[in-house]
Amino acid sequence: MEKRVTPEPRTHPVRVVTADDAALAAPIFLTGFARSGTTWVNRLMRDYFDAGFVNEGQFIVDYGRRVNRYGDLRLARNRERLVTALKRDDFFSILKENYQVEIDWRRIAETCESFAAIVKDILAQIAERMGRHRIGSKYPVFGRHLPLLNSLFPDCRVIHVVRDGRDCALSHLGVTWGHRNAYTAAIHWRAYMAAIRLGAQSMGERYCEIRYEDLLQNPESSMGWLERFVTGNDQGTVTKRFLEDRGALKPEKVARWRQLMPPRDQAVFEYVAGDMLKLCGYPLTGVDKPPSFLFKIGCLVHDRVGREKMYWARKV
Repeated sequence: MEKRVTPEPRTHPVRVVTADDAALAAPIFLTGFARSGTTWVNRLMRDYFDAGFVNEGQFIVDYGRRVNRYGDLRLARNRERLVTALKRDDFFSILKENYQVEIDWRRIAETCESFAAIVKDILAQIAERMGRHRIGSKYPVFGRHLPLLNSLFPDCRVIHVVRDGRDCALSHLGVTWGHRNAYTAAIHWRAYMAAIRLGAQSMGERYCEIRYEDLLQNPESSMGWLERFVTGNDQGTVTKRFLEDRGALKPEKVARWRQLMPPRDQAVFEYVAGDMLKLCGYPLTGVDKPPSFLFKIGCLVHDRVGREKMYWARKV
């Protein structure tokens, strides 16, 4: 069997950033494997860090990957082509419907001469409409594209929310688009973690990894770490306010897999992703019985068919 190579975890210290206009204008991309708690952390960013983030900023990745098709954006005609395409993206219709935010496209077409400038202007307009000053976006898929984000936005920062993959797998079963079994959830969770940690190596101190479980069980230290990363100071004012509201925390969501995940699924997940669980500091059961070839094929088919069935059911 080919030996699997797992990137080493992040060892960089948290960067101290001054809360000046430049820091506020540098986007923060919030990401994590689906069902890792990114939506909750996004609310924390909004409520405690003056952040005007909305969900699913997929247009940043989609257009960032093919922005070269539009040529030199310093030319007005090329900017107009890109702006026309962006206006048709579903993200902006959802933005208008769910957040009552309409983008000033004329301003963008007239003043923004790079893709990064266009994205920053869009994010700034969103934050402004929300009454916030810090710009950024939340999207789980960001984690698979850190090299792209780093090249487009050399000043960006990334917050990666990590959650025990076994709890992610359980949570996936409760949503229509989620992975349908522990085997496929383990494959995708492990691949995601390997990809984001590899991409983070080029970001250095602009990358912050924080565990969902730590925010729930050790809120003072973990929120203090997040406060230093986001605001660049050790005053602890944000952390203190967060602790005063800690009644909203739900520590019972930690390690639910111990009671709710069948032993066979625990063994399968540990066989596939035990090395990554260990790197992330999660306990192992010590049981990692390898599944049979037929079991693997059955799980892959079950996952594919189940997710496609749900997808088409929503289209009807």
